Amino acid sequence: MVSLAKLKHGMGFLDRILGSTQEKKEELWFQISSTQEADGVISASKEKTQVIFKHSGSCGVSFFVKKNLDSIPAEELSVANMYIVDVIRDRNLAYYLADRFSIRHESPQILVIKNEKVVWHGSHNAVNAENLLQALG
Repeated sequence: MVSLAKLKHGMGFLDRILGSTQEKKEELWFQISSTQEADGVISASKEKTQVIFKHSGSCGVSFFVKKNLDSIPAEELSVANMYIVDVIRDRNLAYYLADRFSIRHESPQILVIKNEKVVWHGSHNAVNAENLLQALG
């Protein structure tokens, strides 16, 4: 049985069927759901690298991409703040980010932001642990 807390945390269909993606990693990803929060994240990129992962819990590719990203040891990601956008629930925010950076919206998609600019982005199978760590390098 799925707990209400997990449902509230935005788990998608595949997450509910196949199980949570490393419970301890949940604290690594901070959910953002408004343009104001996104603007704060972008502004914070002047001080520290920010990563925004646009994710759909009902998409198989997105599910496995997140599992792959969750396999990265937290220490290796400490150079950045990690954020997640639910592209189904927060579709307007997903498109806002695409417009803000003049990047076509796709899902799954990851944006690495430094000094208020996207320095690397990838979508679909290009979103993986190796590419993210290289972009953060």
